[in-house]
Amino acid sequence: MAEHLHELLDDGSGSIRPELLPLFDMLRQMRRPWGGITWAKLPHVQRNLQALARSQVPLTHEGLSQLMPWRSVAYLRDLLVQCGVLPQADRHLLLFQRWLAEKLSTVSDPEHSKLLELFAAWHVERRLRTLAGRGPLTGSQTKQARNEFHLAITFLDYLAQGGRALADCTQTEIDGWYAGGYTARRLTHTFLRWAMRSQHMAAVTLPHRSTDNPAPITQQQRLALLRQLVNRDDVPLQDRVAAVLVLLYAQPLTRISRLSTDDVQHEDGNVLVRLGDPSSPVPAPFDRMLLDYLGQRPNTRTATNPEARWLFPGRRAGQPMTPEALAPRLRNLGFPTRPGRTAAIRHLVLQAPAPVIARMLGYNDDHTTRIAEEAGGTWRHYAPGDHRR
Repeated sequence: MAEHLHELLDDGSGSIRPELLPLFDMLRQMRRPWGGITWAKLPHVQRNLQALARSQVPLTHEGLSQLMPWRSVAYLRDLLVQCGVLPQADRHLLLFQRWLAEKLSTVSDPEHSKLLELFAAWHVERRLRTLAGRGPLTGSQTKQARNEFHLAITFLDYLAQGGRALADCTQTEIDGWYAGGYTARRLTHTFLRWAMRSQHMAAVTLPHRSTDNPAPITQQQRLALLRQLVNRDDVPLQDRVAAVLVLLYAQPLTRISRLSTDDVQHEDGNVLVRLGDPSSPVPAPFDRMLLDYLGQRPNTRTATNPEARWLFPGRRAGQPMTPEALAPRLRNLGFPTRPGRTAAIRHLVLQAPAPVIARMLGYNDDHTTRIAEEAGGTWRHYAPGDHRR
């Protein structure tokens, strides 16, 4: 492994490029070197490593964006960040920016291209940067941004087929567009609202249809699923733990994926999970399940996450498993995440005041209060705050 890496990372002088020595050390110390050897023998991996070693592209995030294929480059970027060669950066934002540049290059109409560049700069990327400033972006957030931008392109093409520009768009064109499929085209709202605010088109009325969450499962179904999670040894333990966090604590997968091992506390024989303040107790037999899982977390035996503190380590260096990876695993096993989470939060707000539940589980007070009112809870007049005074 070390010999092969030495050859790939040679800067042309017979020595490894000094800036890449941390990457060399991390890779050659991996617990399963055969996996690293297989990876390093891939032609595109060799080509990219040699390009960095010989300064054919800058050793920066911008330089990596010049390399292909993008999935392999994203993996390499994570490794370089993990070992300290590159500074921390939001990987989802970088991937979106790369996708955006490629997408814009396919737009042939100059007027459309100008409008889309403005939309991307002043709304889509601006919003993503704001979200990234609050915490790491999720795949769902960038997926929505891609869909919004794709629908903006499609809508402009729809107008062009009718011989109209965006400035000439009327309510007739809007109604015809959404008549072709409201659900699939709902995200066009974002582009149209931006266009009206920035005076690129006249004011029109956008249609609205309810997109409420699916109905929750019953309490009996929820308890039956929890019993299955204890007894089904044929289900991977990581999937059972993730499903428990959904069904017991009404946690969304976006939050579950960001939990760390430090969020699981074992004090005086009691197991707690830190989802808010205070931490939530884990009842038996789920406490033992969670402790057993801590000793056998996946994806910790390669060069990517050997020292990972994530509760659900991912396959990319320094990254947790994504919600997009967790969701199909639970869905394929028959665990309904959204209906199950809705059932859990409705049951919890009936057992205790909504503000208390909100703080323990990391929810917003107003959200849990509204759910309690919908569920017919009796704690609606409970005053939040410290009642010890």
